[in-house]
Amino acid sequence: MSGIEVEVRDETGRARRLARQVRQVLAEAAPRLEEITGLATPTVTFRLVTPRVWRKEVVAYVERGIQQAFAGSEVYERERAEAAHKVDAWRRKLALTWPLQEGMTLTDPDGRPQTLIAPRALHHTGIRRDRTALLRLLVHECVHHGQILASQGAVVPPRLSVRRYAFDDRAVPVLFEGHAEWAERHYTSEVFGVLPSAARLRRSWRYRLHQRLCRELDRRAQQHTPATTEPPGPPLDPRADGARFVAAAVAGVGDVARFNKVWHERCLVPTAEEIHQPEAWLRRVGL
Repeated sequence: MSGIEVEVRDETGRARRLARQVRQVLAEAAPRLEEITGLATPTVTFRLVTPRVWRKEVVAYVERGIQQAFAGSEVYERERAEAAHKVDAWRRKLALTWPLQEGMTLTDPDGRPQTLIAPRALHHTGIRRDRTALLRLLVHECVHHGQILASQGAVVPPRLSVRRYAFDDRAVPVLFEGHAEWAERHYTSEVFGVLPSAARLRRSWRYRLHQRLCRELDRRAQQHTPATTEPPGPPLDPRADGARFVAAAVAGVGDVARFNKVWHERCLVPTAEEIHQPEAWLRRVGL
């Protein structure tokens, strides 16, 4: 297994079979993903947790991000109030969206990547009953481990917006998701001989209910959001558009090792405009 340590922890006490599946997939996939991406993953940690623990861990991650953003600088009371409001908003959001979540890769208190999966959420999404969909999820999240380890906080995970930073159009989330999608497609096309089509997953009634509620809340929020005076750019699909950008960028620079410099310096991250124009990114960065 190329020296890669795969740790899968069933913290629910009820998902031993799933834990074995996850461990088997990662043991086979992680070494090949290192070759595809050129990103080292000496350790890969996946935790199977209850929805309650999942929500608690994500909120703790948000709170750590806020502390990091405020570290070493004066913090105004208005900023503290806005940050507290953001944490409360995350708590409310997670209480509603957890059945829709396939999995989430974030950093632990020591900055190491970990993937959190709630087996109950996999049931609601339909992924638990679809082996191909489960494999694609695990491969996708495994790639995020390599990105985070390579970046060491310079670029990913995407930064939490808890302060009014100067305008920054770097498309970090699109790069993060698109690169994982690009690698996932490479791997699954090798495994199945062809890129498998997206599965028609059997969503639970609770999934459909929570999805409707989320859409209604998003619609109401948009009604109360002031219209921007900026002309909107073309909408970005983080996975599809990001994967197309990565494929073109890797081909343009010649190899993944040169492309991987993007994880070390934020200035090398493509802008939202460059996602649709990889040739412009290539001219700017000169890799």
